[in-house]
Order: sequence, then C-alpha cells, then structure tokens
Amino acid sequence: MALDYQPMFVLASGMLLQERKLGVITNNLANLDTPSFKRDLLLVSAWYTDVSVKENTEDPESSSNNFVYPMVGSVFTDLSQGPLRRTDNPLDLAIEGEGFFGVRTPEGIRYTRKGTFTLDREGYLVTEEGYMVLDRNGEEIRLEGAEVFVDPEGNIYVEGELVASLGVWTLENPQKVGFDLFTGNPVPTEDFRVRQGFIEMSNVNGILEMVRLIETSRAHEVYSRLVQAVDEIQERVNRSIR
Repeated sequence: MALDYQPMFVLASGMLLQERKLGVITNNLANLDTPSFKRDLLLVSAWYTDVSVKENTEDPESSSNNFVYPMVGSVFTDLSQGPLRRTDNPLDLAIEGEGFFGVRTPEGIRYTRKGTFTLDREGYLVTEEGYMVLDRNGEEIRLEGAEVFVDPEGNIYVEGELVASLGVWTLENPQKVGFDLFTGNPVPTEDFRVRQGFIEMSNVNGILEMVRLIETSRAHEVYSRLVQAVDEIQERVNRSIR
C-alpha cells in the first residue's frame, strides 16, 4: 500500500531539508570575513494534503499520499547592518543605517552595501569588480584631485569643491544577486550616514552559525538513521508477506 511509503517520504524530505540548511549555514560561515556579506536563512513550510481532495491512487510518488512533510519555502536574506571596520582609506565608504550604493554592471544597475571603492585609469569611482559607482542622478562619478572628502550625507568634495553626491537608495523587495549585489525597486533614503574610511563587515555571527551547524548536522544524522530503520522494517514486512 502507498501508506507503507509515507514514513519514508516524510523522513526523506526532512533529511533533504537538513541538507539544504547545511548548505546555507556553511555558505554563511565561509563568508564570515567577507565585507558587507548578508547572511541567508532558510524559510521552511509544511506541505499538507487535505484528505478530502486525495487522489484515488496508491502511487507512493503521488504527493497526495504523503499527508504532511517539511519543504523549503524560500531563502531569506538578513539585511541587518554588520559592524564597521576602520581602514582610513578615503575611498572606503560604509553606510550607517539604511540604504545601498548604486553601481552599473553589465546586467544593469545593481545595489550594494560594499563600499570598498577605488579609481579606474580615467578617474571614475568604481567597485573592486570595476563597476561604476553612481550619484543621486544615476550618473557615473569622476574624481580629479588628490584630496577627497565625503561628508555624512554622501556629498563628495575634491580639493574642497563639491563634485558629486553619492546615490543611496532603500530597496523595495530586495533580492540578493551573488554575494554582495542586490536588485529591487530603488527609493531615495534619508535615514543613513556615510562613514568615510570605514567598511561594513559581514553580519554573520560565527558562534551562532556554528551552533546552528551542529544542530542541523545532528538532525540530518537522526533523519538518516530513521530512514535506514524504516527501510529495514519495510524489508522485514515484505519478507513476511512473501
């Protein structure tokens, strides 16, 4: 009967869920020291089949024969601010509070909290990857001069003269793209402060992630043992029926 397979499906789905959690946790730990990295969390939901709408089938692969089991809902990114580290590099900029810098990439405009900027050969302000940093009007920023000062509002002065104002936006429905780039609907924000000579570090708490790693590893091991036990019991039942 299909019901015989239900425990196996429930346990196997739980084990696969723990594997996904392990992948997310280990990725967080791998980026513990990555500037501006935002940790990910796995959102879990329970899949439930109403008995009244069950299909008339004994196929064990039919989801209607497996009443309740855990499944991955989505991956949620924690956008809380990480600690700031002083570098004294005038082109290192950190956002204290809300907001993202805008940068132009080959795929279009993206947004980042990573302010480890530099100047390219033509004097344009760019990211480590070479993406152009944008001002409040969505234009590229060119700096010509030795002395660069950025005030808390994001205004950039070169040799005491205002040359540009950094674009800082709040994102509606932000989605992570890669390690430190985001997409979303940009809205100008005022609840921020630009800190020159600082970079924002990862918001991953190494101790908490290690605890979650141990808990998840143990949970995966328990599921694995239960799957093996159910399989052995089912094998005994099949032998007795023969």
